[in-house]
Amino acid sequence: MITIYGGDWSKRLCNGCYGYLLSLYKIKAGTKADSEKTEQLANLLFKAVTLDDQLQAERLYRVSEERAEHLSQEALRFVSTSEHVARQLQSGPELEWSPAVIGLCKAVELEVVNRILKPLANGVSNTDLGADKSDKDVGRVAAFCANPTRNPPELGAFAHFLQTVVHSHRRRSTSVLMVNFLQLAKEWTGSNWLLDATAFHQSLTHLITRFRNRAAHIDELGKEDYVACRDLTIGTQGIIWQLLVATQRHR
Repeated sequence: MITIYGGDWSKRLCNGCYGYLLSLYKIKAGTKADSEKTEQLANLLFKAVTLDDQLQAERLYRVSEERAEHLSQEALRFVSTSEHVARQLQSGPELEWSPAVIGLCKAVELEVVNRILKPLANGVSNTDLGADKSDKDVGRVAAFCANPTRNPPELGAFAHFLQTVVHSHRRRSTSVLMVNFLQLAKEWTGSNWLLDATAFHQSLTHLITRFRNRAAHIDELGKEDYVACRDLTIGTQGIIWQLLVATQRHR
């Protein structure tokens, strides 16, 4: 039996590629929530690469990108594995690139958790967040801050929290969580970038709508999508690098 891709007989697939694509489309066409699909696609990314190749990819990325030393280990793993998978896909650029794209999105999500949400949770550890937990706009972030052992909110939930902070000036003084977040942001060198509606939040929204959500659904993402996502996340002025700088504390 011969498997072809996209109805084009010049694009014959090996059994490995066919199995990979079949698993991919089952996830994307499923009925689970986007956050669950994202996790499944992220796991598929790692399954497509041996552990030895993942470790070698991390070493290569550390050497080629000095800024990688400042990434969390989890985020580094996603970025380097996405880059490795992208190199493998160069020989068949018409194939599905969604897992590689999801890997970059997960790296941003992990750095948001490590750089913003965990410090925020530490800052409100002895604070009553009851009202915030029942708030539809900030509830998921508040629930994590109240109990950091639970799964952190996914990128979309954080982006919605940030949007609320940026635009709801009245609630900045009434929400315990927002008050503490703003106090924490004052300690960081890039608080203006973090709280500017046209900066961090706009970039996150673009990442979620153009790449993450499309990768989690039936849309086919190609090489051009990966290149654009790469530029947005780990390019010269990528979200990850700006976030690392913005959350440095004032000396």
